[in-house]
Amino acid sequence: MLVLLLVWLAVLITLPLRSPLWMVVVSGLPVLALASWQTARRRGRPWAAFVRETADVHGLAAVLLYTLGELIANSHGITTDGVTYFAQLRSLVFDRDLDVAAEFTVLGQPPRPNHVVPIGPTVLWAPLYIAVAAIDGLGRAVGLWRAPAEANTLGLTLPYVRAALLSSFAIGAAGLAALLWHLRARFDRGVAWTAVTLTLGATPLFWYLVYEPSMTHAASFGFAALFAVASAAWLGDMPGRGQAPSDLRQVPVPTPTVRRCLVLGALLGAAFAARSQEALFAVLPALLVLGAARPWPERLAAAGRLAGWAFLGALPWLLLQALHSYVLFARYDYNLFGASGYFNPWQSRWLDTLFSSWHGLFSWTPVVYLAALGTLGYLRREWHWATSAIVVLLLTAWVNGATQDWAAGWSFGGRRFASVLVLLAPGLALAIEWCLRRPLVALAPAIVAALWWNHLLMVQYTTGMLPKDEPVSFGRLVRQQSEVVTDTPYVYPFAFPANVWFAWRHGLPLDKYDELSAVTPQAPFETRFDRTAEKYLLDGWDAPTGDDWGTAWWIGSTPAMMVVPLALTPGRVAITIRARTRLDEPVVQAALALDVNGTQLGEFAAGVPAPATSTITVPAELAARVFRHGFNRVAIRSLGVSRVDPADSRPPGPLARRRNAAWPVAFYDLRIAATP
Repeated sequence: MLVLLLVWLAVLITLPLRSPLWMVVVSGLPVLALASWQTARRRGRPWAAFVRETADVHGLAAVLLYTLGELIANSHGITTDGVTYFAQLRSLVFDRDLDVAAEFTVLGQPPRPNHVVPIGPTVLWAPLYIAVAAIDGLGRAVGLWRAPAEANTLGLTLPYVRAALLSSFAIGAAGLAALLWHLRARFDRGVAWTAVTLTLGATPLFWYLVYEPSMTHAASFGFAALFAVASAAWLGDMPGRGQAPSDLRQVPVPTPTVRRCLVLGALLGAAFAARSQEALFAVLPALLVLGAARPWPERLAAAGRLAGWAFLGALPWLLLQALHSYVLFARYDYNLFGASGYFNPWQSRWLDTLFSSWHGLFSWTPVVYLAALGTLGYLRREWHWATSAIVVLLLTAWVNGATQDWAAGWSFGGRRFASVLVLLAPGLALAIEWCLRRPLVALAPAIVAALWWNHLLMVQYTTGMLPKDEPVSFGRLVRQQSEVVTDTPYVYPFAFPANVWFAWRHGLPLDKYDELSAVTPQAPFETRFDRTAEKYLLDGWDAPTGDDWGTAWWIGSTPAMMVVPLALTPGRVAITIRARTRLDEPVVQAALALDVNGTQLGEFAAGVPAPATSTITVPAELAARVFRHGFNRVAIRSLGVSRVDPADSRPPGPLARRRNAAWPVAFYDLRIAATP
């Protein structure tokens, strides 16, 4: 079995770039079949019966095999932060240093101001990477293949890249297998398999296990999962299905053995080295021990014993990380803590990390929203685990929100929460179990979807979006269905309650949370009225336009409202506007007033025929009363029009005859800034 596994690993490492998915699946099926057959034989069970009894395990193996095929076929390779980990590993193995300038040049990466990263992935990748290097060196020594034409590419070719990616995949897959083992002891096996499969495939974890495994998230998830499952197995109860929750709370927690404490420490140390925030997972064993049904002196003694030996188990990882950080911080100027550093623990946008449209965990991944709700219900079944999940989730949100790049840059979804999925998985399984026990609840989404689909079709039909007497493209029909359902004022359900809280605090419509929650007050504030300004516009605006003077938005009614995020210092404020009146015959000029937070600050005239720039200066005393830090409502009111040429006696055009409508004015630029 070991020989077959090593042969398969060699095949995966040496397969050509972008190999077909079927090639990986076909090559892996004999390995899985032989492993299953040998396991059944050791247990003295017929193979067919064993497969039926462990259908969930075999199902997860099939899912992971498919996932591995996707990794080989479609992986993005070494990307973003993974480039630094990989370059440092190559530099340590071949150059015996951490100077990665040459590696970055070969990999075609732009220079970076620093290379301060955790050490975890580097150590995790090292065994397989060094094995590939040893085999590569032996093969070159005996003449089986030649060295690369350029010596500095040695260690950066595809087999080395695959060694790193497969190492991350292996630890992530081990974490999923451990999670399934944990859940199948507590839920029906079909429920357990469904929960684990959704944890993999319906969350950002799949992306970072398949498309960007060179990032830390696959590895940190795997280590965190192994740590959490081992903590529950060794320090907590292992209930069977059907055991009453009241009985579970009375099960005494055994005193942790030295070996188990060391293993738990090593696993948590590995998770910490991959991503430092995984240290929060220590909450779980602490609750398991301190929440046991034993006298407090025994609990405290067990907790002290666990902490001491676990620290010793984590010590090698901590020393490696300390040495790695010492070298990097001595080489690069990097401010880590404080208001001007990368991490400021006293201020956090934690709510946005969960609900924002900018990579929010719940808003991007509704299945995790469901898992979090299920975790609240899981408190009655295993309160140690559920409480740990809630605490770690909230602390992780706070930590993520306290970083400079709280939205995690170009990440796919809430990637920094990948490890927390381990603790939320039982809550997801509980939600699935609850639905399956209530057939009507399970069918309700399909029933509602069918009714809603027909309703949207009727809306399209009655509003003229669908032709009544000719064929229509089904592609157009489906696209328009989504347009109807998301028409203003559409409120995204998985942003609740953050969107309601945001709207109440700032007096804005609920749907503005999606685009404005991530906006930081600015000083000065300036915008061009193009598509990027649309997020600031409220009522009264008509349509965007473009002409020789730039991009603009027309006002369609009065007042035209917009919201402006401001962080002004005390003093006078200057408001600069560039706008023009729409041409008509006879030529007229529009007069307008500008209000901020319900107070009129001045009047101005729009240019004709070219845009005119107007400036309204607000005295310091008035500015202090009117403007506020944060979102300010700006209203542009139409005061009517006057003829540019009073002698022109022609009758007014159709625009002037419109009732209850503002004269169209195009706005090009707006700037609000403090002025001397």
